[in-house]
Amino acid sequence: MTPSRSDSSTDDDALAPAEITDRLDGLDVGDTVTVNDRELPYEVIETDAYSVIAAAPNGHRVTISQNLQSGGWTINEPVYDVESLEE
Repeated sequence: MTPSRSDSSTDDDALAPAEITDRLDGLDVGDTVTVNDRELPYEVIETDAYSVIAAAPNGHRVTISQNLQSGGWTINEPVYDVESLEE
């Protein structure tokens, strides 16, 4: 994932874990999303109650999973934003 977020950005623009949960709950297989303002889009290939598995155009798979103790979401780093590219 290539970062597009500048080092001067703060966590003030981070979504609440409940908002991220709502956005991830609305995803279906085949939807395209970006995570944490990354330029690289991911296609959702599998979902369940506590995770979303997605693939980049190059085939690299990532799992966005929920920490059941904190309620937060991670993908090798804290997830602070999820945007659907489908309208």
